[in-house]
Amino acid sequence: MTSTGTSGLPSDDVLAAIRSHICARPYEVEPGRFIRCQSRRTAVCPSCAGLYRGDWQRIARSGIYDADGHPLVGFRYFFITLSAPSFGSVHLVPKWERDVGKRCKCGQLHTHEDVSLRGLPIDLDTYDYEGQVRWHGALGRLWKSAAAAMRRLCPDAEYFAVREVQARMALHVHAVVRVPAWAMVDAETMGNGARSATAMHPATGEIVEWGKRGVQDREIRARLTETDGVTPDMSRAAARIVSYVGKALGYSLKDVTPGERDEAATPERVEFVIRLRQTARLGVRCVDCPPGGPADCTRRAHDNLGYGGHVVTVSRPTDKSQGWSLSHLTRKRLREERKAWMEANRPADVGGGLSDADVRLAEWLAEQAARRARQQWESSRNSRAP
Repeated sequence: MTSTGTSGLPSDDVLAAIRSHICARPYEVEPGRFIRCQSRRTAVCPSCAGLYRGDWQRIARSGIYDADGHPLVGFRYFFITLSAPSFGSVHLVPKWERDVGKRCKCGQLHTHEDVSLRGLPIDLDTYDYEGQVRWHGALGRLWKSAAAAMRRLCPDAEYFAVREVQARMALHVHAVVRVPAWAMVDAETMGNGARSATAMHPATGEIVEWGKRGVQDREIRARLTETDGVTPDMSRAAARIVSYVGKALGYSLKDVTPGERDEAATPERVEFVIRLRQTARLGVRCVDCPPGGPADCTRRAHDNLGYGGHVVTVSRPTDKSQGWSLSHLTRKRLREERKAWMEANRPADVGGGLSDADVRLAEWLAEQAARRARQQWESSRNSRAP
């Protein structure tokens, strides 16, 4: 029996389980037949966003493990972080123990409890909003230049890269780079080579480069381990990386507008993000902007802090390279496999797509989620001092 709350509706635990399996915004492609919305954002559709993350985790894993779950032999792996340059001083709130005790440029010693200040500009009025948005507009070209620089150091290098949103709302790139075991390179060499790359902004022509802080280059060594939760034939570090891909995707795909979705956001952070979004929508042109300017442009970069590219990038197989996924997994192939499995396991008396009951329940869940989000936002807004 389904548990219910005092209102007679399903309990929160039941609703959470339902949301994780049913698309929140199914589309009716023909009478009586619905398909998933395929949203990548958890705030929009937890079910479809979960499938998206799961697909990319499988693809990430396919470049580290074989079909039986054994670590691939004959390769080495580097974990490389590429960050954005500075666009203004932000509060230094310790995230790691090495940062504890360091004085912030605002003059204070922040602690872990000051997490609401992490990444927030010290001076909202002098922060370079346009510079950050323009840098996002060139990030795609800058990453291509970095990948080319790494392949000049090792022509057989393959990669799996994820863009993640930092607390200062600037994107940075986490890349897992695979090289042959015999390659005469190390993580530091590859990271420095990637950070030395530059690119020309497609609209302004200015030269953009990577930041020099937030550097994190290390080798992922595939060792046998008896750690709980990790089978003896798995690399503990590599398993962590696969898990991190899902985490990074979760951060990258979350809503970046506090207030409507993030009731814990401070007024200063709300103002910071609003200014960034206004700059992206009204202040910075892209290569496709019409004569009327960015306000009339339909490119999604103007609604995404200036970045209109992919969240994940993997090296593809070519005549000269094997690509990241040694089993040639792609999201298209995974969708086809999922569809084939559903067709093969569907009861004979059930039609294609979601049932009418599922669709009605999904619509009701979406309405309830929107109502709760609105109430929380209004309550948070009204509780603040004018």
